[in-house]
Amino acid sequence: MSHFSFDQRVENLFKSYFSTYSNINIELNEKKISIHIIDANNHDSASIDLIKFEDFHQITFWDGYSQSEIIEAFNEKDSAKTLKRFMKKLVKILDR
Repeated sequence: MSHFSFDQRVENLFKSYFSTYSNINIELNEKKISIHIIDANNHDSASIDLIKFEDFHQITFWDGYSQSEIIEAFNEKDSAKTLKRFMKKLVKILDR
């Protein structure tokens, strides 16, 4: 079992994927985690939102244009796996 909280693990994942990018932001609180690409030309830019419900996490990926994906994860391990997959997608968008 990890000695880090879920939010700390997400923050560490964020740092490992996005340490070389300045145009991405993460916000964490007890109800939600939001990761957004900062793009002055796109006010609805690519993002990942994780909403913490009592029994599950709802994770939404938005590519900034037309593709949205919503996943419900019922434990932190599955939430982290989904976040990793979506973070990889954000890196591809940033590298365009």
